[in-house]
Amino acid sequence: MADYTPETMRQRWIQRQEMIPCKSAFIDTHTPGSHLKENFSIIGPGVTESAEQVVHLREHHGFNIGAAGQPPRIKNSLHSHFTAEVFMIHSGTWDLYWGLHGEHHATLEPGDVISIPVHCFRGFENIGDEYGFLFAVLGGDDTGGVEWAPQVFEAAEDHGLVLLEERGVWDTRKAPLPEDAVRVTPMSWEQARSYDNYTVEEMEARICRSKRLFPVQGDPLQEHEFGPIQLHRLIAPQQAAIPGGEGFTLLLSLASPGGGRGAYQRPEKEVLICNRGRWDVAWEHRGLRGAFELGPGDVFSVPPGCSRRLECVGSEAGQLYSVIAGDAPTPPIWID
Repeated sequence: MADYTPETMRQRWIQRQEMIPCKSAFIDTHTPGSHLKENFSIIGPGVTESAEQVVHLREHHGFNIGAAGQPPRIKNSLHSHFTAEVFMIHSGTWDLYWGLHGEHHATLEPGDVISIPVHCFRGFENIGDEYGFLFAVLGGDDTGGVEWAPQVFEAAEDHGLVLLEERGVWDTRKAPLPEDAVRVTPMSWEQARSYDNYTVEEMEARICRSKRLFPVQGDPLQEHEFGPIQLHRLIAPQQAAIPGGEGFTLLLSLASPGGGRGAYQRPEKEVLICNRGRWDVAWEHRGLRGAFELGPGDVFSVPPGCSRRLECVGSEAGQLYSVIAGDAPTPPIWID
């Protein structure tokens, strides 16, 4: 087992202000209405199609964590994935649309979480008045990439972009195609029409609304809680707002200042995402210790075998997501 020092642990703490966006991550970079979107690869390479993408922590976790940032009225074009995609709305008001032509819609607000199945075209637009930011969790270390609806390729080529098998997104207005270039062939309309679609009611069943949260009782993680804190299973096999099966578990802790959880270990890696408030995360491993104060939008990957103690600090209520590989993580090992 590796030793973790304050220096190596600091590399696992990705602050929101340090996250580096890529504005050329996908084939629709130049398409009007999608040209100002920003893509973030926070943990794992994600599904970017650009060599310019900065990946903050490449280490395998059993899932990928990314984010999207978009100004008002900017869209993320219709696409599909090979593994489940879960969105957690951090800021802004979003229109999620799905179906081959984006014919179905749901409005998502801060704190809402949605799990979108594989083999289903989806896109999203910031319909608020300010810059919006959402986190995305994709199952698996290798997500298999992204599949675009046929019209996305057509619109991109009208604005000079093509997708190459070895080089990713290529701007033909900046440079001619290399002689050995092999284009990615868009799927046919016949194939695209075979993709799954869902009614608004069916997709709503995959949304956990922030205003309809119900805390769980009797979870092993609650054995050493202190102060005002609640645990919510958002994605898990049992007692969860959204049924599991995505290959990872998503938990949410809500706390008032002074609420927290005693020190514990896990054999799995656990990624903490601060959605609201401020959280003090005190860690210890083989006699080395330290602490970080996570602010809104910060992400911290806690390695296996490393203890962590969590406390909501400051003056505001806190919201802290926890992402753990597997549909049934090992119960926590409490540190006396």
